[in-house]
Amino acid sequence: MVLNIFLAFNYHSHAPRFSYHGALWADRAGYFIYLPATFQYGFQASDFPIGLDTLTGNGFALDDPLNVVRTKYTSGVAILQAPIYILAHTVSSLGGHSEEAFGDVDHLVVTIAGPLFASLGLLFLFGSMRDRFSQGTSLLLLFVTYAGSNLFFYTVGDPGMSHVYSFFLFAAYIALQRHINKTKGGSVCTSILLGSVIGLILLIRPTNLVFLLAAPFYAASSWMDVRQRIEILLKPSRILIVVTCAVLVWLPQLMYWKHAYGSMLIWPYSGEGFSGWASPKLLLFWLSTNNGLFPYSPIYFFALVGAVLLWRMGQRPFAASVLLAFLATSYLGASWWVWHFGCSFGSRTLVEYMALFPFAIGALYEKIRIRWGHALSAGILLLLVVLELKLIYSYGNCWFEGDWNWTAFSHLLFGPTK
Repeated sequence: MVLNIFLAFNYHSHAPRFSYHGALWADRAGYFIYLPATFQYGFQASDFPIGLDTLTGNGFALDDPLNVVRTKYTSGVAILQAPIYILAHTVSSLGGHSEEAFGDVDHLVVTIAGPLFASLGLLFLFGSMRDRFSQGTSLLLLFVTYAGSNLFFYTVGDPGMSHVYSFFLFAAYIALQRHINKTKGGSVCTSILLGSVIGLILLIRPTNLVFLLAAPFYAASSWMDVRQRIEILLKPSRILIVVTCAVLVWLPQLMYWKHAYGSMLIWPYSGEGFSGWASPKLLLFWLSTNNGLFPYSPIYFFALVGAVLLWRMGQRPFAASVLLAFLATSYLGASWWVWHFGCSFGSRTLVEYMALFPFAIGALYEKIRIRWGHALSAGILLLLVVLELKLIYSYGNCWFEGDWNWTAFSHLLFGPTK
């Protein structure tokens, strides 16, 4: 955790603050604005520093005529960041220092929060992986999952985005599901936690529903096992608590929408949406040099191969969870009006699914290890880590070289780091 926080500070130590390199720019500012609006300015646009929305990349809007703060992003990220925000500003005020929104303290909060929640997610994930792998294999797979995928970039290089927070929640959900399965139900406290986690998962990104549909298949030994898990989760006494807690998590968001937009249920992404349902850009989404999935994080290909291997081994529900998550999320991402999602690193909508995919990667690793030995199998995975880190530390946070510019991409891979 400490190392992750150090790496995040180091990554941003020379980044211009109010530019697309910054930790609180555009989308990140849109997620974060709930905190200063709640604790400093009372959602009164007129109280904010003039022009702050433009200065931070228009991730939110200060609608001066109506005196409201408008952001199209939901509040789930801010809810998770809130304890760190409160602590940081409390310490700052005790030291006699008070500053406006998006200053040093707020950048400190984001640069700590992203690595913190990524580390907690990895801790939950390690506990789940120990059910299937040895401690040594679990640690290796955990390292490769983190440093060998774009999860590392969104922990260290872009901690203000939502993906590490979804990753944490996915890993927490899997841990709770394991507990419920082992105890054949769990306690009331477990149901409260489960409902809160589900509410936050959907609040941060409603398309995370794909994960919730895939999760009951995780580590299931048979289709009957899946059915029993669903019956346990849908037990009337539990589902009432779960739904109530999930709704309570959403309540502040609904109240904000009513305040800012006049209705508790809205589509905040005006002019944006899934315009490519009939012709999703899947090849571009997977293979383009413009933030395509496999060029920037080839470890996802290993997850797919591992899922096929699980299927052939008879672990079909488990394989189905990986394939469902991968294909459905790819389809959604490739159907979005901007399939490359602007300034990003790889197809970022799949980052959080690294809470699910390592188990398939582990199946492939075990197969290679048995056939060719531990050294070769571990060496292949570590080579992927080296390639990933080289890309991350050569990347400038935005790609401007076209959809299929392999010459520019090879320079990114084999040229000097930034």
